Amino acid sequence: MIYSLKLQAEAIIDLQEAFEWYENKSFGLGFEFIEEVQSGYEKICNHPQHYSAVNNRYRKLKINRFPYLIIFEIENADVIVVSILHTSKSKKIEKD
Repeated sequence: MIYSLKLQAEAIIDLQEAFEWYENKSFGLGFEFIEEVQSGYEKICNHPQHYSAVNNRYRKLKINRFPYLIIFEIENADVIVVSILHTSKSKKIEKD
């Protein structure tokens, strides 16, 4: 079963901010970041239960090449991305 992907507003903002930071650091790097996140989306839509539980509600996927986690929850046939979180900030979600 392939799950539908939904992005919460906070996740979209997180993604935009990270894209801008990487793009300002090096032209094209922001687009490489987006490609890695999109690859992560495909993985979690195909096998969301495969990824580690953060707590009773959320799971996480570490994306390749960049220090970011995709934080998501599974609701029926949907994968809901709630945050694109820098790993230095990951302890916050574990307490929720």
